[in-house]
Amino acid sequence: MRRTTGPFMTVTLLILAAVLVAYLMLVWGLYVAQRSLLYHPNGDRPRPGPGLAGSVSIEDVPSHDGLGLFSWWAPPKDEGAPVLLYFHGNAGSQLDREERMAAFVARGWGVLMPAYRYNAGADGKPSEDALIADGRSALDWLLARGIAPGRVVLFGESLGSGIATALAAEREDLAALVLDAPYDSVTDVAARLYWYVPVRLLLKDNFDSVARIGRVRIPVLIGHGGRDRVIPERHGRRLFEAANEPKHFAYKPDSGHVELFDYGFLDDIDAFFNQVVFSGRG
Repeated sequence: MRRTTGPFMTVTLLILAAVLVAYLMLVWGLYVAQRSLLYHPNGDRPRPGPGLAGSVSIEDVPSHDGLGLFSWWAPPKDEGAPVLLYFHGNAGSQLDREERMAAFVARGWGVLMPAYRYNAGADGKPSEDALIADGRSALDWLLARGIAPGRVVLFGESLGSGIATALAAEREDLAALVLDAPYDSVTDVAARLYWYVPVRLLLKDNFDSVARIGRVRIPVLIGHGGRDRVIPERHGRRLFEAANEPKHFAYKPDSGHVELFDYGFLDDIDAFFNQVVFSGRG
């Protein structure tokens, strides 16, 4: 005898179909909007405050494809001083790092802090490949000014940690790699946040630092906060475990995301430079 589908089964199937369609639409929407979620454009072109007057100039550093990257540039006080190529986090601009830059300048260090290609009116399109290529161009800009590779420290903050790590994996002649609140990979962070979506199949920009850091042959300093809710400490720990020696992990249990300088991270950088990176140099 032939069975017929009752009203209850019909309603159930319709509900399941609606849920599936809604889920697929959610996944498609996240896939399409993923770069808008990862990169946050900022049109500001800030000028340094009075505390950095005369120490910092505004430069348009060429990107790999000819865009002008709005940058703050502080030359080193002398030819033996470290020079930081600073890739900042996703939010804000150089102005949000002014206090850090002032601390670096006060030590006589050089600092180049470029904006990203999607910020400060550059009108570029962001992607992992493009940002890393722009990082190479910023490094070339520094070297073209007579800065010796052995004095260049790649500094990556949050989003910028993936760029700095990628460059460090390519260059064995640079001084060091310093990472502030880094991720092991953007994929792993996103998979934690969007656990209900097949992130590993959909993500375009992986920034797989944990795969790259094994190729880094220069000293590595990683700082992370115990109260970091944006990129929890375990991501930084995993990256540290994959890194080669010499390496150091500066753990700040009370620090949130990119708050390490409020908890003595600058002292860790000083010690790292003096005891590991530049020790024994006259």
